[in-house]
Amino acid sequence: MARYTFGAGIGDYVVTPTDGLWGVGSNATVTFWSDPDGGTQYTDLLTAGGAAVSQITADEYGHLPTFQGPDSITGMWAESGGTSRSWIEARGLTGGGEGGGGGGAYTSITRIVASSTAPADVRAAAQYVCDGVADHVQIQQALNDARDNGGGIVQLTVGEYNLAQQLSIEGTDDVDVEIGISLLGQGARATMLNTTTGMTSAVHLTKVVRVHLEDFGITIDGATDGITSATTNGANSGHRSFWNSTFRNLQINGPWDGGHSGWAINMGSPFRSVFENIEIGGVGNGLRFYSEHADFNPGDTTVERVFVESVGNNMTLYKIESSTPDGVMNQIEFEMCEGIAAGTGCTGIHIAGVGGWGTSHTHWRGINMEQVDKIVHVEYGSSNTFRLNHVNLRDGAAGLTAFTFGANSFNNKIEHCGLLYATANCKLFSDANTIEPSAPNQVTDVRTYGEGGVKVTGSINPAGTTVRKALVGNTWAKSPQEPFVYVPPGWGKRWFAARDAAGSGLARIVTVGGSATAGFYASNPRTKSWPGLIASALQAVYGDGGSGFQSSALSPAILSGSDATALAAWQTAGAVVGQTGTWTQGGSFFGPGGHYQYSDVTGATLTFKARGTTVRIYTVTGSGTRPNMLYSIDGGSDVSVAQPSGTAAIQVTTITGLSNTEHTVVLKVGTASTGQYLSVCGVSGEKASGVLVHNLAVAGATSARYGTSYLSSGLNATYNGGVDFPADLCIWSAAPNDASANNTADVWSGNVARWIRAIRDNSPATGDVDIMFALPHFGRHESTNFKYQDYVRAARGLCDVYGAAFVNWWGLGLNSWENWNAKGYWGTSAGTGAAGTDTVHLSDAGFQYMADTILPLLLS
Repeated sequence: MARYTFGAGIGDYVVTPTDGLWGVGSNATVTFWSDPDGGTQYTDLLTAGGAAVSQITADEYGHLPTFQGPDSITGMWAESGGTSRSWIEARGLTGGGEGGGGGGAYTSITRIVASSTAPADVRAAAQYVCDGVADHVQIQQALNDARDNGGGIVQLTVGEYNLAQQLSIEGTDDVDVEIGISLLGQGARATMLNTTTGMTSAVHLTKVVRVHLEDFGITIDGATDGITSATTNGANSGHRSFWNSTFRNLQINGPWDGGHSGWAINMGSPFRSVFENIEIGGVGNGLRFYSEHADFNPGDTTVERVFVESVGNNMTLYKIESSTPDGVMNQIEFEMCEGIAAGTGCTGIHIAGVGGWGTSHTHWRGINMEQVDKIVHVEYGSSNTFRLNHVNLRDGAAGLTAFTFGANSFNNKIEHCGLLYATANCKLFSDANTIEPSAPNQVTDVRTYGEGGVKVTGSINPAGTTVRKALVGNTWAKSPQEPFVYVPPGWGKRWFAARDAAGSGLARIVTVGGSATAGFYASNPRTKSWPGLIASALQAVYGDGGSGFQSSALSPAILSGSDATALAAWQTAGAVVGQTGTWTQGGSFFGPGGHYQYSDVTGATLTFKARGTTVRIYTVTGSGTRPNMLYSIDGGSDVSVAQPSGTAAIQVTTITGLSNTEHTVVLKVGTASTGQYLSVCGVSGEKASGVLVHNLAVAGATSARYGTSYLSSGLNATYNGGVDFPADLCIWSAAPNDASANNTADVWSGNVARWIRAIRDNSPATGDVDIMFALPHFGRHESTNFKYQDYVRAARGLCDVYGAAFVNWWGLGLNSWENWNAKGYWGTSAGTGAAGTDTVHLSDAGFQYMADTILPLLLS
C-alpha cells in the first residue's frame, strides 16, 4: 500500500468564470470523490507536512498545494462548488506528468486567452485555447485581433504559457490613430510567460500607443531580454516607440546563473509612460531606456517601485543611454526604486551615450542600492539630479569609486544623499574626472559613512566640480534598523526644512534628560556628550549657530558632593560653570533645564562660556524683594539689571552685537540682604544662522522635571522646547531616573504627553515641531523595579500617537551592561572620558557611539 502525491502542478488551479473570463478561485476549498457525480468522498488526505485533513484549500491564486491522497489512489474527481467535477491525477503517472497534475478540461481551462473585439466591451471577447506547448500562437493571434479591431484587452488566465517565439504588440504608422492594447494576467506569480532558447525577448513593442501590461511574470532563461521595444515608428510617427503606456505589477526572472547579460527591460524612447511595481531578479542587467534620434525628446515617464537584483559581474542596474550622437532622454522620474548587485564590477545608475549628447534631465529620488562598485556613473549627459536614500558600496572590496563623471557630463546634481557605507580605500569621486567647465556638476549634502572606523577617501574636489557640505572621511556607524531605531513616514518635515535653510537662519535642537544626556562622564560634557557631538557634526555641515545653553547645574554647587573627581577634571577642561560665594539649587522646576540656583550673598558670582554674537541670560524673578543682577562680558564693566518682585517669572536678558567668538559671561549678585535671592537658570550663546543645539539635561532629572507644566503661562515645559524656548526638533531622553524612582509607565508617559503638549499646543508657530525619543542604555542603574522596559514599550506607542522618531540605545546595547563594557563604552568619574565601570554613565567612546547612531537620522 502507498500514498501518491497530488497538487502543485501546472494545471492544478481552481478557476471561476467572471464576465466571460476565467479568474482564480482564491482560498477555495476542494473535496475529492471517487466518481464524477455522486460516489464516495475521499477524506483520508495528508498535507505536505503530514497533517491529516479531509479537504484541501487553494492559495490566494487558486493554486492547489502539494498533498497526498488515500492509499493506492492514483486519481480522483475534484469538486469546489461548481456544476461539475474535474479529474486530477497523481504526479508521475501517464497523462499527468511529474509536476503537471490536472488532466482533461481542467488543464485547458487554465490556458484560455480572451481578446475583446471592442475596447469597451470585454464581455464580447473571443476565446483562444492554448495547448501548453506553443502558446504564443494563440496569444499572438489574440493580440493581432485586438489591434485589427481598433484596440482591445488580451486576458491570460492562471497558468504557465510557453513561448517558442516572442510576442509582438504592434501598432500603426499613423500617429493620429490611437489604439489601446492590453495584455493582462492574474498576478505576477499566477500567470507566467516562459521563454525558449534563442528568443530575442518575451514581449516586444513597436509603433504602439496606450499599451498596458499588467499582472504577469516572465522567465527569460532562454531569451536575451524580457520586455523590449523598437525606437522608430515609421516616417510619420515622430520616432515614438511607445507612449501613454503603463507597465505594472510585473515579475521578470532570469536564470540566476550569473552568465545572463541581457536586459530585463530594454525600451527605446519612452514617452508619457509609467513603470510601476516591477520585481526583477536573477538577471544580468536591469532596466534600460535608450534613444536613437536627435530630433525627438522622449520623456515625461515615471518609474516607481522597481526592484532589480542582478546576479552577473560587470552589470548595470539602471541605465539611460543615447545610442546615436545628440540623442536625448528628457524628464524621466525615478521614485522609490531599489537594486542589489550580487556580482562584482557592477554600476547602480549609468547615464551614457556617444559624442555630443545633449541633455538627459532625469530625476532619481528615494533610491536604495546595495553591493555596487559604482553608485552613479555619468559618462555623457547633463541636468540629471540624484537624491539617494541608501547606497552601499560593495563590502570587502578596495579601490571602489562612488561617483564618476565623463568628459561630456555637466550640470548634474548629486544632493541630499545619505548613508553611503564604504570600505577601505574607496573614493567618493574618481581622480580622473573631466568636467565641462562652463556648467560644472554640483555635489551638495552628501554624507559618507564607514563602519568600524573605515573612511571614504580620495579626490573630493575634481576640477570644475562644486563640492559643498560633503562630509568625507568620518567614521560614523551604520544606522541600525527596527526595532531599536524607528522613523515614521514623513517625520522630520520641520527639522529638515530648518536645517536646509540654516544658511540664513537658525535650526534649533533641544535635548532634555538626566546625567546620561548631560554628559557624565565625558571628558567635556559640553562638547563630548552625545548632544555636544551632534552639535559639532551638524555645525560643520550647516553652519555654527552658537554654543547653545549652559546650565547653572554644571557648577560646583551641584557637582562637588557626589562628583568631586569629575568636577576637578571638568574645571581643568573649562567645561563647568565657575562659582564664588554660596549658591543653592532651587526646589522648583523653572526655566530651561527645569533648574536654577540662587544666592543672597552680595558679590557671589557664576561664570559661563558662551559662543556667538548674542548672549541670553535666564533668571527667575518674583516672590519677594530681589537684588539686581550684575553682568559683565569678557571682563568689561558690570551692567545692572533689575530683578522684579511679584509673581514668579523667567526674565531673559539679551545682549546683542557681540563679536563672533567665545565670550566669558560673569553674573554677580547685587547688593542683597538675607533672603533676597538672585536666581539663575543659565546662559545661552547664539548666532544669527546655523545649527544651534541646547542641551537642557540635568543630572538626576525625572520626567516630572520637564512635564509638570503644559500651559502657555507655565515656567517649566514651555521653556524646554516649548513656546518660550522653541525648537525645530526636541529630543526626549528622561527615563533612567524614573525607573530608579519606581515610577509607572503611565506616570512617565503622562509627563511626556504634558511636555509635548507644551511644545505643540500653545502656539501655531510650534505646532509642527518634530519629536524624537532617545532612551539611554540603562546599564545597571537599578535592578529591582524593572520599569524601564515599560517606558520603552510606551515610547514606541507614543511614536504612533505623536509621529515621533525613536532611538533605543538600551536595545542597541543588547540590554546588557557587559555588552557595552566589552566595548569600553562605560565611563568613570575618576578619569573623565576614559573607559571605566560606571553603571550608567558613558566614556567618550560611548558618547561617540550614541552620536553615531542618531546622526544619520538628522543628516539623511
